[in-house]
This record gives sequence, structure tokens and C-alpha cells, in this order.
Amino acid sequence: MKAEIRGGLTMAYQNAVFYSFSGTGNTLRASKWASEKAIQAGIDTKTVNLMQAKPDIEIGEGENNLVGVLTPAHGFTAPWAVLLFALRLPRRKGTHAFVVSTRAGMKIGKLFVPGMEGTAAYIIALIMALKGYRIRGILGLDMPTNWTALHPGMSEGSARAIIERAKPRMDDFTETILTSNRWFRFGGFVCLALGILLLQASIGYLIYARIPLAKTFYPNYRCNGCGICADSCPCHAITMWGKKSPKPFWTYKCESCMRCMNFCPISAVEAAQSWTVLAFYIGHIPIGIHLLSRVLNQGLNLRLNAASIPMHLGNYGWFLTSVFALYIVLVILARIPIINRALQFLTLTTIYRRYHEPDTKLSDFR
Repeated sequence: MKAEIRGGLTMAYQNAVFYSFSGTGNTLRASKWASEKAIQAGIDTKTVNLMQAKPDIEIGEGENNLVGVLTPAHGFTAPWAVLLFALRLPRRKGTHAFVVSTRAGMKIGKLFVPGMEGTAAYIIALIMALKGYRIRGILGLDMPTNWTALHPGMSEGSARAIIERAKPRMDDFTETILTSNRWFRFGGFVCLALGILLLQASIGYLIYARIPLAKTFYPNYRCNGCGICADSCPCHAITMWGKKSPKPFWTYKCESCMRCMNFCPISAVEAAQSWTVLAFYIGHIPIGIHLLSRVLNQGLNLRLNAASIPMHLGNYGWFLTSVFALYIVLVILARIPIINRALQFLTLTTIYRRYHEPDTKLSDFR
């Protein structure tokens, strides 16, 4: 690789493209920080919304080209949308690459609590390496936790404090990569080891848990049918349902990125937590019966074999069908004003603080 001095640093790249998948702006902010460093160094740089990417055209081949993939961690691994993106990346021999995973950092009083990305960055890096990319660095970056379907959002003061700590770390990482050095840290391998231990939970999240979580959102009585949530959804997972009074309807493409809930201008998006518990329970009844019969008949031998595959597929089909049916019931009931208001007492999101990256607007995602 031929390096040249630009912007006071010895730069190794001529072109760079940074892909980000972001719901509330945390990962987008990290991508912008990386882009600013690259542009300051005189590198021809593109920052691309991962869901709108055209990697066959955007990614050059060879060591003078740099590709960055920036993703949040969902269930201690990468979201389906990012995994599918990595799988469809074109093969590029020798093109340099890095992966950043933003993770759920918190601030409790004066204490900063780090998040844990698990396998999120490493599984993307592995896929890219198998496609010929040369991985130069992997980073887990603490940004404010944003899963407001589960807990209140961070206050603006706490969020900004976490972001202020994150920027120097991201800047150091980017400068290291841009000067053709490598960035691999012990803390990242600790998170990877923990992620491997939690791999079964991560697979369970991707295959099962994310589905009822996507089917837990509903519009409260304040919803005016404006359609902002549907228009801005990065996965195109929201459709407006109903002719006379259209309301948002969440499909199985939802990644629980929290953009709809946290950017709604009138806080009209709720998460029916009690309904999610019910969906999990009903959806797993056949699985529970199947596992119980296995335990009674064969002790604790629950190994998957060819004969049990149809049973597992049938159970999964029941799970998808039952969750969908329950969600239809929820959506219909939520259209009845008195029931919609009653639902407010069954979900904590009515009192949860919303969160999005303080300096990010919906227009920034476009």
C-alpha cells in the first residue's frame, strides 16, 4: 500500500464508504464522526444509509479502498438487517474494512456503565473476511441506551455525557484505521467471549424474540394518522392500515430500532408489554408440550434429529401465526377509544421518557 501525507497524517486510502444502520441516531452519529475524520484527511468519502446501499457500485477493490460497517447491537448480536446486508456484500479482494458496534451505555449518577455488544461486530467482520475483505479493526462503542420499549430513555444530560465520552474513542479508532494501523483491544475480545456464551440467547432473539417485540407496537389515542413513522422507518416495516382513519401497523420486518417510538412528534407510539408476554406464552404452548413429552419419554435428551424437524417447523409456524393473530386483535381493540385508554394502564411506555440522539433529526437519516 502506498501511503501519502494528508491533513497532517499519513493516509493510506483514496476512497472510503461508511455504511450505518441506525434507529435513533446513535450509530448514525458514530458514522458521521468517522466520515468527518476521513474528509478532513482528504479522502473521497461517502456515508450511506445501509438500507439504501448499492455496495456493488460503491465499494472499490484493493487496499486503497476502505469500507466501514456500523451497526447497533440487538440481542448481543447484529440485527437481521445488518446480517443480510453483510451476506449480500460483493466480494472484494484486499479491500480494507472495519466494523463498529454501538452498544447500550448508561449513566447512573456519576457512574458510567458500559454496554455489551457480544458477537455483533465480530460476526459481520467474519462474513466480510470470508468475502475477501481485510479487517483492520473492530470497536464496541458505548452510546446512550435507546430501547424505550423496555425502559425509560436517558435524560438529555446523561445522554450528552455518554456521547461526549464516545467521540474521542471513535476519533482515536478512526485515525488508527485511516493511517493503516490495526485496532483490536482486549475488552472487545472479552465481549466476544461473553457473546459466544450468550450465543444461544442471541439466536433465540433473532428467530423468536424479535417477532413478538415487533408486534408489540400500537398507536395510542393521540395518534392522528400523520404517517411520519411509516415514512421514516428504515426497514419499511410500518404500513398505514385503514381507509377512513389510517393508523400505523407494524409488520414482521420490524427490527425494534425504536425510531418510530422515539421520533413521533406527539409520543403516540406505545409498546404493549403485557400483550407481548401473552404472545410469548401462547406462541410457545406447542413447543412446551413437545419439550415436556420429550423429557417424559427420553429424560433430558433433547437433541434435534431428522424425525423432529417437522415438529419444530410446525411449532415455529404456530408461533408466527399465533403472534400475528394476537396482533390483529390488539390493533382492532386499540381502535376502540375506551379500550385504547385502558391499554395505557397495561404498558409502562406511557410514562417512559423517549430518547433519540440529541442532535439528530429525522431529516438526517435521509
